[in-house]
Amino acid sequence: MNKKNYLENINNLKKPFIIYKTNRGFDLFTDFSKKIILNNQNIRQFLKQKYNTKKKYQSTDLFIGFFGYELLNNLIGVKIPRQKSINFPKGIFYKPETKINLKENLIYELKSTNKVDSKFKININQKSYTKIFDKFKKKIRSGETYQIKICTKYKNKSQIDPLDFFCRLAKTNLAPEAFMIKDKNYSIISCSPENLINKKGSLISTKPIAGTLRKTKKINKIKALNFFRNNLKETKEHNMIVDMERNDLSRICVHGTVKLKKEKTVEEYKDLYHYVSLISGKLKKKIENIDIIKAMMPGGSVIGCPKISTLNLLNNQEKENRNIYTGSFGFIKFNGDMRFNIIIRSILNYKNISEISVASGVVIDSNAKHEFNENFIKAKALIDLYK
Repeated sequence: MNKKNYLENINNLKKPFIIYKTNRGFDLFTDFSKKIILNNQNIRQFLKQKYNTKKKYQSTDLFIGFFGYELLNNLIGVKIPRQKSINFPKGIFYKPETKINLKENLIYELKSTNKVDSKFKININQKSYTKIFDKFKKKIRSGETYQIKICTKYKNKSQIDPLDFFCRLAKTNLAPEAFMIKDKNYSIISCSPENLINKKGSLISTKPIAGTLRKTKKINKIKALNFFRNNLKETKEHNMIVDMERNDLSRICVHGTVKLKKEKTVEEYKDLYHYVSLISGKLKKKIENIDIIKAMMPGGSVIGCPKISTLNLLNNQEKENRNIYTGSFGFIKFNGDMRFNIIIRSILNYKNISEISVASGVVIDSNAKHEFNENFIKAKALIDLYK
């Protein structure tokens, strides 16, 4: 099979498909026999369903898709007040019948021109952002939260070819959790760097990211590491998130097995550096999929801490639904293994409206102007696709 032609053909046929980054390239999933649209009523049933553990598994014996932010809040008992909404589904999972392995250098030739607007409207300007920032700083001083992430959205009206966007993004800003979904009336293009859950058998790991530095010609990876190590604000932010995610894992893992495997390393991307750690543990017996999802989601590194009280503060402040942003994309295999990321650095294009959501962390030492500008740095690689 000519995999280049297959990619073009499947896109031209307007068949729904999903591409997900792997260690060796990408996996393409298609020919979906089931499409499950999740809501607050059926998510528990979806997560509790049992599979035949004695059968020999095929590579397509899995559900792949995403949980939206609102759905995950509801699952852990956190209510979201009425917000402005585009009525996008709270979560969707697919059962593929075809899986194709693709090389890392995706090749796709755009046959028609994207009808895009290079200008974006931001939902919170710097003045409004500063007011929210100051409000949350008071909450930090009073002890209601220790860290909180302020979300901003960039929106425009554009008719895009998501495969073209994803292939260009993969060339310039390839990330370990990159993925795309193309369906009838929506698409998601993501260069997410953050793995939230990687479960194989009884072993589970998570890779928290907390700390961002803009790339310049004068700053290499070694200098970035020195910056993070010597910056009190970035160190505090990272330590808080690592401690919270260790605590999340401890709820579902055997006592004494949760370990910090890699501590405070630097990962390099197109426009920035990230401060990263890796935590692992061994699951307790009789832990089910729903227990893992409820313990780990939404991911703490994109919310703040402590998780529940910070979620309540965010949800009462934010006027727009986050949709996919800070939800999770990934798969659940029929043998119980799973892999999920945190949906950040992503474009949601729904009914030809594109939205890019980003957030930066506020701690006691944070500066409003710096955090507002950091949000733009995080969005830049995606915004550049529209030029």
